[in-house]
Amino acid sequence: MFSPYKFSRLTRSTFYRVVTGHAFIGEYTQRFYPRHTQEQIACPCGEPFETVEHVLLHCPRYTAARRKHLTAFGLPRTLPQLFDKPERVLGMLRFLEETGACAKPRARWEPG
Repeated sequence: MFSPYKFSRLTRSTFYRVVTGHAFIGEYTQRFYPRHTQEQIACPCGEPFETVEHVLLHCPRYTAARRKHLTAFGLPRTLPQLFDKPERVLGMLRFLEETGACAKPRARWEPG
C-alpha cells in the first residue's frame, strides 16, 4: 500500500480535482465559465480543447513524464487504467508532482 501523504498538498488536491472533473484545464473552464475564449480552453501545446485525457495521455508537453510514470511497457495506458490499481494511482501522483499538470494556477504574491 502507498501513502498519498508523501506528496505535496497541491499534488493531492490536483489528483482529487482530476478524479472529480474539477481540474484547472480548458474542459473545466468551458463547463463552469460560459464566457470563455478559445485561448482559455485550448491547451498550450496547440490542441484546441484541453481535456484530462489529452493532458494525461497525449499532450506533447508531458511526453517524458508520461513515459516515466504512466506507461506500461512503453505504451500509454487508457484513462480508466490509470486509476484502477493503487500502484497506478501512485504513478499518477508522481506524474502530477513532477509536471504540475492540471494544477490550480498560482497567483504571484506581490507585496503591497
